[in-house]
Amino acid sequence: MCYYPWQKDNSMSLACPSSDAPGRSLTKLRDPRLILNDRRMPEMPFSALSSTLSGTDMDRAAQTIRGWSAYEATPLLSLAGFARMLGLASVLCKDESRRFGFGGVKALGAPYGLALMLEARRPCPPSDFEAIAATDGNHGLALAWAASRFGCRARILVGRGVDTARIGLIRAAGAQVDIIDGTYDEAVLEAEARAARDASLLLVTDTDYDGRLPVTRAIMAGYALLGEEIWREIRADAPTHIVLQCGVGGMAAGVVAGLWRRMEQLTPRIVTVEPRTAACLQTSIEAGVSIGVPGRLETRMVGLSCGRASRPAWDILRHTAFAGLAIDDGHAEHVQNDLANGAYGDVPLRTGDTGVAGLAGLAAAALSPSVRRALGLETGSRVLVINSEGPLPDPASPALRPE
Repeated sequence: MCYYPWQKDNSMSLACPSSDAPGRSLTKLRDPRLILNDRRMPEMPFSALSSTLSGTDMDRAAQTIRGWSAYEATPLLSLAGFARMLGLASVLCKDESRRFGFGGVKALGAPYGLALMLEARRPCPPSDFEAIAATDGNHGLALAWAASRFGCRARILVGRGVDTARIGLIRAAGAQVDIIDGTYDEAVLEAEARAARDASLLLVTDTDYDGRLPVTRAIMAGYALLGEEIWREIRADAPTHIVLQCGVGGMAAGVVAGLWRRMEQLTPRIVTVEPRTAACLQTSIEAGVSIGVPGRLETRMVGLSCGRASRPAWDILRHTAFAGLAIDDGHAEHVQNDLANGAYGDVPLRTGDTGVAGLAGLAAAALSPSVRRALGLETGSRVLVINSEGPLPDPASPALRPE
């Protein structure tokens, strides 16, 4: 006989499933690394956030994005089979895989940030400018897509770890791509340096190490629309836990801000998820200050290959995150394959290598007795996750082609 973490005694024991049964292979992987945030401030009012991201910022972003012809809210899926396998009451998944036709939460951020920068430069036409940013893939693709529609050029800088398929997609969307012999963080600094030398370059970055760039906060305001969409569906039935993948933290912070604004108190436990090889936010939570992590930062969760958190995101998450979780690539690969095959009894869910990270983090946590206990995951827990991207789209997709 064998036991899953939520089984308390022999009366709840089950015959051991076969080695290839859904979820069983995950129990053979090493436990995720967990750091609890003892500096969390759950009593802090949302108004304390106003210098980083205000309700006015979010309202403006929502109004603008909802005015785009391709906008529609993405679905909030119930993954009942996944929840049952993990011994939870429910798992709700915000599915961003079809956002604006090509998928990915980044499509809410970069296009809105670029739109604001072009608006601020009127009456100069968009064709006078070139948008520039560093990317691990998704932010650059979203920026290239936006630039082609707004009538300006785009130049995207990528580090050596970005695969050729992602680079090809960015080029298919109409952008120039420069490959930097370095990490994502080094590409960020190079994009900043180029923009500082040339006024025709618009730095549309979701990473701001010093907290001085309005465009980064605008991009987070775009991500906050996810929180607003989620709130409209759940309202009184708030989750007990929210598990969010983090690269530099912008998406997670935006979602938290969007939900926090609508709640009298931010009661759900926020858990951040990162690759073990690039856990800059978890490292910062442990230290109590934003610090970087060294190394090549290599991971199959390529969009999370980041060595340092963005300052505006850190300013939100340091007060709101209950814990930081770091997982191995194996967790992400197993959960991605199982979800795509409908292995838990749910309708198959197609995720990208980065998009699955929150789901994988939840599975790793719920199947580890010690981590499950520390996070307060129980059979009555209601968990919210985000599939932040789908599989890589076809480069020939009309949704990517410049108009």
